[in-house]
Amino acid sequence: MFSTKNAVLVAIMQIGVIVAGVLAAGLVFKAWTAMNAPLPLPAAILVNYGVLGFAIPLVWIFLALLLRGRPEVSDDLKNLVFWLGVLVLLVLGFFVVYADVSPWLTIMWRLA
Repeated sequence: MFSTKNAVLVAIMQIGVIVAGVLAAGLVFKAWTAMNAPLPLPAAILVNYGVLGFAIPLVWIFLALLLRGRPEVSDDLKNLVFWLGVLVLLVLGFFVVYADVSPWLTIMWRLA
């Protein structure tokens, strides 16, 4: 299961999720500043510090490929590192979707 090709594909998917999340957060930020509404914390984190998220796939792929090249490391540990990368991808996806949807979940509806 764990090959260099699969690890690179997971890392590219992680980067794609971060890029899509930051771009969507920029749209949310533009819409919310136009309405003079406060931006919820998850969206604000993604707008202000989303670019730092690129360190996550970089560190993961570095460690995964470092372990892959060592013959003394067991195959079970190599597979575990690969599946941790998939888990990181899922967590990134969940956070990005939550951060980009959270402003619409916290709208203060006013009658006046």
